Amino acid sequence: MQRLLHRYGYLNPPKRRNAADPIPAVGRIFPRYRSDDYGMTDPNTLYHNALKAFQKRYSLPVTGRLDSPTMELLAAPRCGNPDIDPGDGVIQSERRPSRVKRYLIGDPKMRWSKKKLTWQIQSYPTHHLNRSQTHAVFQHAFNKWSSVADLDFVEEKNYYKDSDIIIKFGSRRHGDSIAFDGPGGVLAHAFYPMPEPVYSLAGDAHFDDEEKWWDGPHKEYRDLLSVATHELGHSMGLGHSSVHTSVMFPYYLSKWKRVELDQDDINGMQKIYGAPRPGKILPEIPDLPDIPSIPETTTVEPDTTKQIDYCNTSVDAIIEVRGLELYIFKGEYQWRVTWSKTVSNWISYQLRDGPTKIAYYWNVLPPDVDFIDAAVERPDSLIYIFRGNKFWLLADNKQLAGGCPRSGLPLTKLGLPEGLKKVDAVFKWDINQAFYIFAGDRYWLLDVKAHPPFGRVAPSPDYPRRIKETWRGIPTPVTTAYTTLNGETLFFDGSQYYVFDNTAMQARKGYPKPAKLGIIGCQDT
Repeated sequence: MQRLLHRYGYLNPPKRRNAADPIPAVGRIFPRYRSDDYGMTDPNTLYHNALKAFQKRYSLPVTGRLDSPTMELLAAPRCGNPDIDPGDGVIQSERRPSRVKRYLIGDPKMRWSKKKLTWQIQSYPTHHLNRSQTHAVFQHAFNKWSSVADLDFVEEKNYYKDSDIIIKFGSRRHGDSIAFDGPGGVLAHAFYPMPEPVYSLAGDAHFDDEEKWWDGPHKEYRDLLSVATHELGHSMGLGHSSVHTSVMFPYYLSKWKRVELDQDDINGMQKIYGAPRPGKILPEIPDLPDIPSIPETTTVEPDTTKQIDYCNTSVDAIIEVRGLELYIFKGEYQWRVTWSKTVSNWISYQLRDGPTKIAYYWNVLPPDVDFIDAAVERPDSLIYIFRGNKFWLLADNKQLAGGCPRSGLPLTKLGLPEGLKKVDAVFKWDINQAFYIFAGDRYWLLDVKAHPPFGRVAPSPDYPRRIKETWRGIPTPVTTAYTTLNGETLFFDGSQYYVFDNTAMQARKGYPKPAKLGIIGCQDT
């Protein structure tokens, strides 16, 4: 229990073995007291006074002993940020700490100097919640604070641009020198604003990926909205509250529903940033798209008897949908793969489910579509599916778009030549954001905005062109093509793949490689 008292600011931490060891990030912002500061040298006295300070803060019997109520609360899951900040003098005076001490009125180091802040989720939970659910939870949490203060939060959707508040899910040592401790214990921690001087982690919030996160109260899972709202309070400059009904109360006790802001929270935030503007409009909390979920009703039962190791099979087509998931097709089956931009690995892929029959998931397609040749999502979120000499335009896996019949449309509707039996690949190239169709040894530029709603390939004499003349080093015909999250262009040839150098305009050296690397959620063995 002394370790927990150290962690949460009630005791001086143990002396480091090497004075040159770096101080953890939170420690740099909130240096701990030395025993000399208290005028005490007896460790037992320090320990008992630390217990008294903790007990008094949380309205427990002030005994100075590690009794059952104290032990139960100390060991409960909670935020990893310390309770005690410099200047409170809790142990010395044993007075009740100030509620909103973190923002240090008049000191810009503990508050944002601007009223419009950007935020971004850079890595997502790897279990239970998908990307869209996680995004909706954080939008909801930001809206809670924005509704009571003169602050605006804008999501930065460009991963390559920096944001004021960066949200990450990680486990154990996750890149900030303050390791998580696995399930239970510390659920998350956040860094207080420090715009001057610039501190790289200021405002950021990190969540333990080993916790079971959920969207809403659940007896076996942690309510992400509750914890996210708490941590974002720290990102704004609020410290912990001893008021049990406050969102900023540090302990996560399942019997308390701490999702709504308490007046204590509102007072603290408005003390820093002022009341919200009259008539303020909050961003909409996004609806969860249909596409990531398997339809609840279908006339086709999923085939669970046949299992395929997709890490050791070739690929017919790959499609990225809604920026949430990859769908990987082989024969009559598909797999869903999610990804996260993690702290330790830039992009981490994880197999979500599969194999699932295409007819089960994409039941808007006719039952004779037993495999998919190519697929791609347009900027307007409509989806092309190609099979043989036909294509379909879908709004999602449950409905067609643009008046497309269920029987499909001929490839000639896109301006492709009569007699073309199939499309091998269709993809969006990251360099110019244009769409290309590959078939045999030729390729076409597809203008998805031409001849709405279906689009049209560029006319001759500009197209078609020979693949080998532009996409040097890529074999023909290709099996499929895909542009990764970081802009790399991949071409698949059966169970092998090539990475295309978009600058040199040729296949990179060292390829092809087996298509079982981390690019689609498999490990190189």
